[in-house]
Amino acid sequence: MPELPDAQRVPQPSPRTVAGVRKGKPPRPGPPGRPVTEALFSPNRGNQPTTVYVSGPVRSVVNGVAFALAEMLDLTPYWLDARDSKATPDGPDPVTTGWIPPDRLFISEGGKGLEQAPVGADKALWSIVRSDEPAEVLSHLNNFLHLPQLIQEIISAADPAGGPRALVVANSDRVAHLFPRTADGLQRVLATLAAASLSIVAAHTGPTTPGRFGFATVFRVEVGRAANWMEGTLVCEQGTGKGSFAVGRSNRLSDVPGIARVFRGLYATNP
Repeated sequence: MPELPDAQRVPQPSPRTVAGVRKGKPPRPGPPGRPVTEALFSPNRGNQPTTVYVSGPVRSVVNGVAFALAEMLDLTPYWLDARDSKATPDGPDPVTTGWIPPDRLFISEGGKGLEQAPVGADKALWSIVRSDEPAEVLSHLNNFLHLPQLIQEIISAADPAGGPRALVVANSDRVAHLFPRTADGLQRVLATLAAASLSIVAAHTGPTTPGRFGFATVFRVEVGRAANWMEGTLVCEQGTGKGSFAVGRSNRLSDVPGIARVFRGLYATNP
C-alpha cells in the first residue's frame, strides 16, 4: 500500500456519550507523536477494507500493537474498548495517553451495546423498504440490522468518503462470547463490516481458538511483560505469503518502525 502522509498525534479532550452507551473518562494529556508512515504489511491491497487479529499474553502490549497496525490502515482509527470494571491496567494504551479523538472512542462496559440485536427489532424498517429494492441492497440492510447496536453506531459514524476506516476492538477477548466462535461465522459478520468500508483490528489477550482464522491476517505477539516490549516479537500466523510479514516469520517489535514508534510514545508519556 502507498505510504501515508505525516500527521501529528494530539492529546484529545473527554469523549462524549453516544446513544446511551457510556464513553470513557477524560484521557490524560500526553505529548504529540508521529503516526505510522511505513507500508510494512499490506492486508488491504487495492485500498480495500480488511480484517486483522492480534493476540498475546500481555493486554497493554497487544492493544498497542493493534493500534500501530490500525494506523497503517487509517491515520486516526476508531477505538472500541471492551472494559471490565474489575480489571487493573497492566500498562499504558492509546486511550490513557489521549491519542484517540472523542468522536472515535467507544466504550462498552461488560459487553453493553454488543449483545446480539433483538429478533424483530427491524420490523419498522422493513415496513418502509421498497419492494423493488435489489436483492443485494436488502441483504446488506438485513446483515447491518443484525449487528450489535454499538457496532451499528460505529459504522454510522465512520464516514467512508475519505477511504476505508479502521476500528480497533481493544480487549476483544472480553466480548468474544457475544460473537460467532467459528471462522465461517466470524467471516459473515466481518464481511458486513467490510461492506461498510470498515477495517477491523481485533486485540485479543489470552488463549485463542481456531475461530481467529476467520480474519484475513492473524498475528501473535510473544512478550513476557509490558515493560519488556522491546524484547517482544510479532509472528504472522495467517496472511501474506511473502515479505517481512510472511506466514511463520517473526519480527522483533522494536524492529518494526511503526510499532516501535507507538510504544516509545506510550512509554515516554507513561514511564
